[in-house]
Amino acid sequence: MKNSDVALQLKGTHQKITQIMQAKITEYDLTFGLLHILMLIERNPNANQKQLAKDMNFTQGSMSIAVKRLIKKDMLKQVPLETDMRYNRLILTVKGKSMIDDYKDHVSAKYESIFYGFEEEELTQLHEYLLKINNNLQDIRDRNSLSNLEE
Repeated sequence: MKNSDVALQLKGTHQKITQIMQAKITEYDLTFGLLHILMLIERNPNANQKQLAKDMNFTQGSMSIAVKRLIKKDMLKQVPLETDMRYNRLILTVKGKSMIDDYKDHVSAKYESIFYGFEEEELTQLHEYLLKINNNLQDIRDRNSLSNLEE
């Protein structure tokens, strides 16, 4: 009984956080997927579309559509590689960088609000519990992946 109560609380927490973050993303007329692409490009400026598609488990066609949407929104641009003009490098525009910075500031402020009133010791303990849960979830995923391979 307690297991399912805790799981339901975690699910509710996830949904509320997602709604709060989605409200900010909506200001830019983006989805989480498009935001994730921008953030991947920020962290890995040498990535190409093919690498990004693989990292996000997208088809190359889906990635191409997403990149075109981001270019149309002036958050991303394609620049031909100097070494091989057949390939393009993806670069964040000023608008794209500004949006990511604004989103990161928003997230940081929301995290402060989420954990308002928690003592450092409580946050440490909560962190340890969540690590245990996430490790257990990873073990479940790994076992499921193995059983799917064996079938």
